[in-house]
Amino acid sequence: MAKLIFKYTDDILEDCREASEIEFTLKDDLNINEFKVICVRLASALGYHQNSIDKSFGELIYGSIEEEQEIKNLINELTGKHNSKSKY
Repeated sequence: MAKLIFKYTDDILEDCREASEIEFTLKDDLNINEFKVICVRLASALGYHQNSIDKSFGELIYGSIEEEQEIKNLINELTGKHNSKSKY
């Protein structure tokens, strides 16, 4: 296991009512997309605006690329959309 820790060390924050320390315990085998989700959560916990987070980190991928493609294929089957490139 690993830990990702953000901690204010400035004495001025003694009177601050916001979080002074945020800690995430992470599994050692995270892929880059899972790590990106953790970073987005940290940015949100630190108070960054959602628009800034979206602009900086872009689209988040939950799960594997294969799972994402399976979901897209299922949606296409259910809605009758096909990825046919041929023109009729």
